[in-house]
Amino acid sequence: MTRFVRFVAVILVVFSFLSGVADAQAIFLGRKAVGKVRQLTGEMKEGQPAGYDAATVLLEARGDRVYSKAVDVMKASKDYRITRQDDKALTLEFTDGRLVAGLQINPFEEHLCQLLIVSTTTPSNKDAGSLVLNGVLRVCKEMGVHCEPSHP
Repeated sequence: MTRFVRFVAVILVVFSFLSGVADAQAIFLGRKAVGKVRQLTGEMKEGQPAGYDAATVLLEARGDRVYSKAVDVMKASKDYRITRQDDKALTLEFTDGRLVAGLQINPFEEHLCQLLIVSTTTPSNKDAGSLVLNGVLRVCKEMGVHCEPSHP
């Protein structure tokens, strides 16, 4: 029985060391992605009312500061109106009168967070540029953080 307990203790110690290494590797890989804006767009298909457009970026900044800046940007804009705001969940919904978009901040560490903006698309605004990509880049600019679109 004592050998079994010792064996289980050794296994637990090994797994705890390995989990720390995995976390460190994930953080290292995440740091390389900071400032790279990834975009995902779904084209409209026949019979569908709309497609989708999403953009996300990792920022070296406090999540609450990024959220606060995003709210300020939306409130200062004459083109967009906030339709729903949840300061606790760090989420925001806004519209330009035609499209509705959602913004969410996901804090990972004290000074690392993810900014995600998702919207619908329609044929009439397909050529107008990406609302979500422009939104992410605008928040980055207002935060004084360098962001650039990532190319797969």
